[in-house]
Amino acid sequence: MFGPIKKRKDPLTILLSIIIILVAAFLAGTAALVLAGILAVLVLFYPFFLYWWDKLYGTPDIADQLFYAHTDDGWNIAMHFHMPRYPKPNAFPVIMSHGIAVNKFGVDLDESHSLPYYLKQNGYPVFVLSLRGVGKSYHSSKTRYRDFTFDDIVLYDVPAVIRRVKELTGAPKINWIGHSMGSMIMYGFLGRELPGSEDVASFTALAGPGKIEHAKTSIWGSIAHMPWLPRVLDMKFGAQIISPLTGRFLTPIENIIYDSENISKVTIRRLMKNGIENIGLGLVRQFLDWIKSGVEYTRDGSHNYRDGFKKMKVPTLFLAGSRDHIAPAESVKFAFDNCGSSIKEYRVLGKQTGYHCDYCHTGIVLGDRARDDVYPLVRDFLNLYGGKKRGRNFIKAFFKRLMKKRVKRKARGLRLYSEPAKPGNLIRS
Repeated sequence: MFGPIKKRKDPLTILLSIIIILVAAFLAGTAALVLAGILAVLVLFYPFFLYWWDKLYGTPDIADQLFYAHTDDGWNIAMHFHMPRYPKPNAFPVIMSHGIAVNKFGVDLDESHSLPYYLKQNGYPVFVLSLRGVGKSYHSSKTRYRDFTFDDIVLYDVPAVIRRVKELTGAPKINWIGHSMGSMIMYGFLGRELPGSEDVASFTALAGPGKIEHAKTSIWGSIAHMPWLPRVLDMKFGAQIISPLTGRFLTPIENIIYDSENISKVTIRRLMKNGIENIGLGLVRQFLDWIKSGVEYTRDGSHNYRDGFKKMKVPTLFLAGSRDHIAPAESVKFAFDNCGSSIKEYRVLGKQTGYHCDYCHTGIVLGDRARDDVYPLVRDFLNLYGGKKRGRNFIKAFFKRLMKKRVKRKARGLRLYSEPAKPGNLIRS
């Protein structure tokens, strides 16, 4: 009945967004004048260029099916389902969530750059989310389309998705894997002990910061002093326009987002074309407030999210990139140190710890060597804690072994030859 909401941007907003990107690139890059001219041409003829960019860098959805989870506040959360050909016995389904400013393509790009696809090959049913406001998720009415917060995702999206996955699969529990903000919302969900938190069997946090006060000294700290910027900056449109230029001009902004040692230029261009999204105004306001205050509170100030770490009791794997400027290893370590689970593990992925490269924020999920370094760690953790434990009836097993021994002893007293068949009893073909 309802389809995805598409908001047409007015020409002034589009032009202003590109001007902001142009000015930032001009200030940051050494080839700013050349880039400025190229961007001006792209803006002028953007319908034509977007058509060709889609031909060059458009990416199909590799999931097998699309489901929706319906939240109590009217959102329909897209769940892209990867169905294993050979399901792993007793394995609980996996839910994977992306981070801020991206959709499902931020963690599920193609067969070579997708942890969900890798887990599907290893027998796990996987649901990849596009959280509210991005991708194919949509609201049942146009009201509050962009007016939502981090708290709303924790309170509404996570419970709705868990309920829906249990309903579709019949599984008693689920496994949660989050990248960046996708980890943070599970920190909040488990920490607030919301209904459904008992249904989480295991949790994997990929580059999930436990605190974001470090962002004061980054580009986010500068944006925090310009609250008007998110209203005029169309990140999705801008990313699509400049996607073919990504990686061709080295700028400090690109160094923050990704590292060419981790992730190929073609992969990052495809992410820019398909995966970048605008951030909901309420969500970005809450993040900017956290950066300015240095504390992650709920919007109404009633709960400090850091206080919830000690209430996390599920087996949890924390993975951090040694070259992650968005979620530095120490911010992930903060979550690990304060996590109340008796089963928890923390690893820093870098050359010094035996991995192929020093992983950046994007590379930990879409890196060219992530399939060798990162994905097996997640799979092995799920194999330990992500499925139904087989209960053993020790009394039954004891009598079964006793009966086997009795049969063997009895067999020793039998004659070990058979009587030859009589000629008349031979069967002829």
